[in-house]
Amino acid sequence: MKKFRKYIVGALLLPLFFGSCTDNFEEYNTDPNRPTTLDAAALIPNLIDCLASPEENPCQRNNTFWACFGGYVTATHSWGRQFLYATYNIDDEWNKWSADWYFNTLYRNYFQIARLTKESGPVFSLAQLLRVNIMQYVVNMQGPLPYSQVKMGTFAVPYDDEQTAYMAMFEDLDKAIQGLKAAQDILPDDNTVASYDRVYNGDYSKWLKYANTLKLRMAIRIARVPGQEEFAHQKALEAVQGGVMASASDTAWDKLDSWKNGFSTVQGWGEARANASIVTYMNGYEDPRRSVYFKTINDGAGTVYTGVRSGIAGITSGEYATATKFNVSEKTPMLIFSAAEAAFLQAEAALLGWTDVCSSAQSFYEAGITISFAEREISSSPSGYYNDGTRTPGSFTDMKNSAYNYTPKNQVTIRWDESASAEEKLNRLITQKWIANFPLGAEAWNDYRRTGYPDIFPAHDNRSTQGVTKERGQRRLRFSLNEYETNRANVQAAAAMIGGDKENIDLWWAKKN
Repeated sequence: MKKFRKYIVGALLLPLFFGSCTDNFEEYNTDPNRPTTLDAAALIPNLIDCLASPEENPCQRNNTFWACFGGYVTATHSWGRQFLYATYNIDDEWNKWSADWYFNTLYRNYFQIARLTKESGPVFSLAQLLRVNIMQYVVNMQGPLPYSQVKMGTFAVPYDDEQTAYMAMFEDLDKAIQGLKAAQDILPDDNTVASYDRVYNGDYSKWLKYANTLKLRMAIRIARVPGQEEFAHQKALEAVQGGVMASASDTAWDKLDSWKNGFSTVQGWGEARANASIVTYMNGYEDPRRSVYFKTINDGAGTVYTGVRSGIAGITSGEYATATKFNVSEKTPMLIFSAAEAAFLQAEAALLGWTDVCSSAQSFYEAGITISFAEREISSSPSGYYNDGTRTPGSFTDMKNSAYNYTPKNQVTIRWDESASAEEKLNRLITQKWIANFPLGAEAWNDYRRTGYPDIFPAHDNRSTQGVTKERGQRRLRFSLNEYETNRANVQAAAAMIGGDKENIDLWWAKKN
């Protein structure tokens, strides 16, 4: 973490500027020294920053530290600390950065956009969509959060419970979708966001598909929550009827512009390597996407892909310097939302019996793999892969210490089996969705907590003092230390909503057994 000390200083200054997740945003938005004629669209890139977290320090925190729970990335350094996400015992000082960064980066720009647009028009609709997307990260990492009562200049507010927050986000997303529908007819000369949009270059029809796919993702996430089945079904149906991502051309990539690929930077520091979980599965399946995701190493007998187990206490960057890296350069675009996921979500809708949303789990399962191959520009036939009924996830052999070896319990094959049990079908589907969604660690962790699949390798060293088990892994992140310091009564009430501010507590939609 060669540049992390500088970031720590910035993080410690944030509460002075923003207070309780944002106390001084009204001052920010009305500062007479700031231009009042600022183009609202010019602030959209700051919201896009929150999606893939390309800047090196947010990338390290959001895509490595706690996203290690998704089985894609391993932090191969402990910075001389005993308290790490990877070993389930992070301390308050490091725990606070993720939620605080999302809140601060979002709201200092979102409310400026709201003011400049008078909460109308296509730029505001896009900002609404991105607000829901970004706050989805927060609600799914910690549970209750301030959302529905947050207003410009009013941020030390009561927290919404998870259901209330989800309902408010669905409502805001529906408003954004209506605005994006209207925005599709904007003439190029009138499209103020085009020059600032490094994802879709101002193509509102693409953002509309993105919004509907986010809606489908949210609906599937709560589909098994008791009492929410009918509502989730309706929202999924609305999303599909509205038009979701359907091909690789719909996939959302952060094209970075002036940023560098954050993974490239962090692994260059020696502080991140490919997680043993994803590499082991793909080795067993002989998955052709490996060469796009990862770089090979030479183990003396030939070229191989070898990941690193997460949760090794006291790990140092020198120990696994030669382990498999991500196959990225400084300007490799970063995945934000995969169109393949839209197909897998529809396949899961079919497993739920929602035939009006999707009539065939198998066809959309295979479509998900096909779209993923196209996204990654794989030349081999996807049918050869998805018709393989023999290969299973491999076994992991650590390059340094056999104590870290692991064989996944999830020995599911690739080929769809219509005669299989519902649980085996879900296992197969989520496993392939997980591979296709690389490296979206937050979404992988969400699916693991929600379904139990795939068998993401547990931390080797479990140092939790809050009841986190290796069998189930960490279930949530604690509330921010800054909130306790500036919004204590409300954050304490939020903790009571879920039975305590602990890391072993299931969220509303998460797997309960």
